[in-house]
Amino acid sequence: MSQGLSDVEVGEIYRAYGHLLLRRCRLRTRDAAAAEDALQEAFVKIMKHGGAYLTAESRLKWLYRVVDNCCYDGFARRREAPVAPDALEERAALDADWSARMDVQRAFGRLRTSERAVAVLAFVGGLDQGQIAHELGSSRQTVNKKLGAIRERLTRWLHAR
Repeated sequence: MSQGLSDVEVGEIYRAYGHLLLRRCRLRTRDAAAAEDALQEAFVKIMKHGGAYLTAESRLKWLYRVVDNCCYDGFARRREAPVAPDALEERAALDADWSARMDVQRAFGRLRTSERAVAVLAFVGGLDQGQIAHELGSSRQTVNKKLGAIRERLTRWLHAR
């Protein structure tokens, strides 16, 4: 089991990546309160078990995985709660949205690992090409070419359904 991080280290992570992680939580949950809950849960996990963060090949990728898991755990907890009858219409709309997100997630899963990292940083994290290049240690031109190819393949896969 990996060790935790100090309060100072966790604060630095929050200052550097908190806005990206919260945006990712909001995209995953589509609910502001659930996103904040997931982010808080993620930082509790980071405090307790964040030693792996220090040795991660890509620290942002590691943080995204922690946040994603907390969002998915939140989905499971909310799914277990009973649904009020007047919420069924809203639930149907959410299910349609969920289905579309699952299609996108499956399409992302078809990408190679290096492409998936670029796609997540660009489309989910909202980073620009320069930031992605810096995060991944590659050139901006390489990121630009990969993004073009990724957009084309994702569009083709999603429209082929």
